[in-house]
Amino acid sequence: MRARLVLFLAAIGGFLPLVTDGFLAAVRPMMAELHTDVQGAQLAISLALAGFACAQLIVGTAADRFGRRPVLIVAICVFAFASIGVAASPSLGLVLAFRFLQGVSAAAGPVLMRAVVRDLCSRVEGARVLSLLGMGLAVVPLVVPIVNARVVVAFGWRATLVVYVLYLAATLAMAIGWFRETLAAPDPLALSPGDLLRVMGSALRHPQALAYMLCCMFGYAGLAVWISSAPHLVSGYFGQPPERFGIYWAIPVATYVVGGYVSARALRTYSSETLLKGGVVALVAAGAALLLLAHGPVALNAFVAAVGLYNFGWAIVQPQAQVGALSFFPRQAGRVSAVLGFLQMLGGAGIGLLFGYLHDGTPQAAAILIAASALATMVASVVLAARRSALSA
Repeated sequence: MRARLVLFLAAIGGFLPLVTDGFLAAVRPMMAELHTDVQGAQLAISLALAGFACAQLIVGTAADRFGRRPVLIVAICVFAFASIGVAASPSLGLVLAFRFLQGVSAAAGPVLMRAVVRDLCSRVEGARVLSLLGMGLAVVPLVVPIVNARVVVAFGWRATLVVYVLYLAATLAMAIGWFRETLAAPDPLALSPGDLLRVMGSALRHPQALAYMLCCMFGYAGLAVWISSAPHLVSGYFGQPPERFGIYWAIPVATYVVGGYVSARALRTYSSETLLKGGVVALVAAGAALLLLAHGPVALNAFVAAVGLYNFGWAIVQPQAQVGALSFFPRQAGRVSAVLGFLQMLGGAGIGLLFGYLHDGTPQAAAILIAASALATMVASVVLAARRSALSA
């Protein structure tokens, strides 16, 4: 794959952290201006994830019917419109509506990123490319929250619109100038509801594919808890000023980049299944560390370091699980990618809402939910390993 195509795929893959992580610096200033509580603010994150989850099914089918390129260009334009709507909204209700639309349009990025990789790469090469893409798209959650934190301090939370529009304008230019269609043969039946249900049923009934998808769903759920809790813990519980939020946010993102690098390099020596197991071990170790930290006086640096270990493990688990699920359905990559993304985002949105109800101002709820997500990922990986062993026998 050419370097500029990898850069472009990383840019559109960054739509998810753009719509979630990029909004975190605005959460507490928005709460103050619109007079809402933690649960109301959490809806601004969870509704974006819910829109992201639901739209993936539509995006995947449309991409298999009309091609990757036209679907992506339309989605970028809608994303820009929704971002303007968030900045111009005078009430929480309108903010939530446009946040949902942001999530809907942002869904095109990761779905099409995975589908394009499946169009062009074998399974092993696809896992390596997705690991490298994970390193690249980590630039978004690393840089955008820091930039937005500065923008919020200087100009207010609504000014983050400028960052969104500039980013989307750049990806639109790349889509028009660099990206060429990768779908070899459009499927005229892809938009048929019956066909979509058939593909979904095939994916969900396939034991190994479903286990891979559950690894994605539960693994991302732990990350979603950190996304939901970060502004309330770093700025609220630990009392850090807004301009320092980006620094503490950047530490787990940096470990995610390291995990992506380790994954890409290790695939030259170890199998994808071996790396998946190692990543799950890191998730469980991070969950255990967070539980221990939450049952006593909590130091911010130690808590963030444990979250960093979780992100490291997730950077290894994610590409192996995604490519593993897609490998069983080469002719329906767009739709199966959509089903995978739907489950992943549905888990993230659900656990984010649960955090909003359980949060008591301390790190305990976040620690418990992240640890539970790690444990669920481990169970899914054990079931996957048992199924592989049974098939081999």
